[in-house]
Amino acid sequence: MATRTKTARFHRPPWLPSWGAVWRWLKHYFGGLYDRVDRHHVFLHAGGIAFSLFVCVVPMVLILFFVLGTVLERQQVQQELSVWIDRVIPYEKYTEEPKQFIFSRLDEFAEWRNVAGIIGAIGLLFAASGLFSAMRTVLNLIFHTEDSKHMLIGKLRDLGMVLLVIGFFLISVITLPLLNVLVQEAHKYGGLTEDEFGRVQQAVVYAASFAIMYLAFWSLYYFVPYAKMERRVVLVSAFWAALLWEVAKQAFAVYLSNATALPVIYGTYLFFIVAAFWIYYSAVVFMLGAEIGQLYRERRDAKLIARVR
Repeated sequence: MATRTKTARFHRPPWLPSWGAVWRWLKHYFGGLYDRVDRHHVFLHAGGIAFSLFVCVVPMVLILFFVLGTVLERQQVQQELSVWIDRVIPYEKYTEEPKQFIFSRLDEFAEWRNVAGIIGAIGLLFAASGLFSAMRTVLNLIFHTEDSKHMLIGKLRDLGMVLLVIGFFLISVITLPLLNVLVQEAHKYGGLTEDEFGRVQQAVVYAASFAIMYLAFWSLYYFVPYAKMERRVVLVSAFWAALLWEVAKQAFAVYLSNATALPVIYGTYLFFIVAAFWIYYSAVVFMLGAEIGQLYRERRDAKLIARVR
């Protein structure tokens, strides 16, 4: 009597998505991003946002000089400014010359810090108003929102965003040095080796950097639009924007470390090239994060409609 051999079948676990579901997910997000990058003119709008960011840098630096010069000593001001510059342009190799130029003028800034603070506050109010208007226009395009406010209310809202930005930068300047102090104290009493301490310190810096950028993008996505944004959409947008920002930071650092011809070509102007690229890329990431959040909302709404039917 012939025996039949049974073919073993693979039983997919309930938590494992099917190939069809994975393909639909990839098509929705990657295909959607490919379409919207062109349809929403992401690179063109990112250029406008980047220019507005450049305009905001000068008054922001003046305010930073005023605040730090009021509450800290010269050496501490120099240290905090160094941390802030590394946060804005995260490539220490190309920021040494600008740092030395700024540090050589600290005494002059300390003498005129009150004037610098007033000029910086007035300049930032006007510059940031244009920046937030550009961001709001872009987010309205991406999220399909058309809510508007009276001009006076809009200016007051932009003033609040300016104060939020100042507070954010102060928090970012204080956070990393404080974390370094905490990690060093833990190293003294934790019995870690030098290699283990270095890995822990690096992990803490990466985690803090990601958290700071996540909060920054979350604040922009949630507070800049006039329309009330869904919190889950804002969370998704901020997460992907912060992740793309950190990944690009590491990738661009590898490129700069291997591009030996760049210092020869640009010389002392290389810092401005790096700063311009990085600010532009940050603007692109800001838009891509919003696009991913909108794609998430559309996919979620489509599933809800399908369930109702």
